[in-house]
Amino acid sequence: MVKKVFFSFVIFMIFLTLLEAGARFFESYIISHKIEGSSEDGWQTKYFSSLFKWHEPDPDLLWRIKANMSNPFIETNSRHFIGEEFNIEKNAGSLRILVLGDSSPIGLGLKSYKFSFPELLRGSLNSTISDFTNMEIINASVIGFTSEQIKRFLELKGWKLQPDVILLYCGNNDASISGTVTDRQLLNEQKFRIIRKYLYKTAIYRLLVNLLTDKEKFDETKANKLKVRVSPSEFSENLAEIADQCNSNNCLLVILKPPVPLLWPAGLQFKQFIKSFDSDGQLIMPKQMQIILGRKLKYCLDIERFRKLYGIGDKFTKRVYLSTYNDGMTTDRAIDHYSELLSFHPDDAVICNNLGVTYWEAGSYELADKNLKMARQLFSKTNRENTSPAILSAGCAFLYNIGINLISNNSSSQEGLIYLDSALQSDFLSLRIKKQYWEAIDDLASQKNVRIVDLPSLFRENGNEQLFVDHCHPTAVGHKLIAKEIISKLKEALEKSKPITLTPKTLIIAGRFQTFKESNSYYSKQTFLMY
Repeated sequence: MVKKVFFSFVIFMIFLTLLEAGARFFESYIISHKIEGSSEDGWQTKYFSSLFKWHEPDPDLLWRIKANMSNPFIETNSRHFIGEEFNIEKNAGSLRILVLGDSSPIGLGLKSYKFSFPELLRGSLNSTISDFTNMEIINASVIGFTSEQIKRFLELKGWKLQPDVILLYCGNNDASISGTVTDRQLLNEQKFRIIRKYLYKTAIYRLLVNLLTDKEKFDETKANKLKVRVSPSEFSENLAEIADQCNSNNCLLVILKPPVPLLWPAGLQFKQFIKSFDSDGQLIMPKQMQIILGRKLKYCLDIERFRKLYGIGDKFTKRVYLSTYNDGMTTDRAIDHYSELLSFHPDDAVICNNLGVTYWEAGSYELADKNLKMARQLFSKTNRENTSPAILSAGCAFLYNIGINLISNNSSSQEGLIYLDSALQSDFLSLRIKKQYWEAIDDLASQKNVRIVDLPSLFRENGNEQLFVDHCHPTAVGHKLIAKEIISKLKEALEKSKPITLTPKTLIIAGRFQTFKESNSYYSKQTFLMY
């Protein structure tokens, strides 16, 4: 019996050896005849985990901020969090606030993270609210994070910090295209990374992966394979799960509804990353995104207006502006050039758009309006049946140019705001939150352990566009407004309940929604012109 078992084992091992040898041979053949696949990782994952100097790969969360950094903008501690060292164990009688979010709570775009609202809270809460012996702020925000990564962080590490209140700020990264896989898919793959690490050493496993993975050649005419990092439904699920975790841990969840600028150029922000390469020398951006962003498409951008809206801007902001297509011609020459091209290619939306932008540059707003709207119609005629995020994003630039031209002609400014809002809602090539994500936040307002701070209303009442340094990051003044709003609501809530008991019932932050002023009612419009 023992000999039979041993003989069977030897035969099995020989079989595996032959199978492995055969797999290695076929693997080499497949690699030499490899067809470019469409199951690309998210380009933002590659960018943040290896190319952004403040980040490093993370086995659980895709990437994280490096520990023990110290530079003029940012400081991190040994736990990879923003700010100085702290004790995991919470002192008795203290109130611990955990900030979870993306780059905005870190203060990206400011001269220093010290001007961000978590740091302003850190220096103000103890002096304004004296009901606790100590009020701690732990800022665990990470540049580029979505709600999917934040939810995972909270599950794995967040509750070990024993927070009493969580300030959540996210959504801008969620609503952006990164590749053909979502953040949820990428993170689910991370769960089995140790097993795959060892399996991947065998050619049999690698061969099966190659054979079972879709290797269909990327079709440049179809963009429906590209996905946003976190869909609105997934965003809603993530917030609901975070709220449930907070409820189970007797922790108040305060969601800061992200504000957003309306006049930021739609569908342009990622263009500067077209030529970004990974460590293997491969372009990190999916081909379809390169095609959309690489179009020779003119924008209605005025450097003086841009500076009035967003100041001198940081290096990133300036690169966005400089990435726009410039034909290098005088307006008269450009009008003749595009008019002639259009006579030969009457259905070309880009040529028609460029003619319209040139008329806008010349101050001929009516002719610009005619051509810009025609460009939008031409694009819509070709792509109306395809509502994928990539196609919507490809069309948002036409909407943006129409809107800017209309507000340049003051008599049509309200109509222009509607077009600009439509450009925003269909722009997944920039990091700006969309209406559906706002609605997902609002849906949680009725939960007892959740409070919403309506920052969009707060910003609109105080100038909105002038409170941003770029596509989504608040200015120092904007951060002061956010901190002041949080402090005011906390103080108001705590003073109403004596004696203080640290429960969601007594720590109430009112998220009252302000009525939109008529002049700023564009966000309440229900008509979105997606094409």
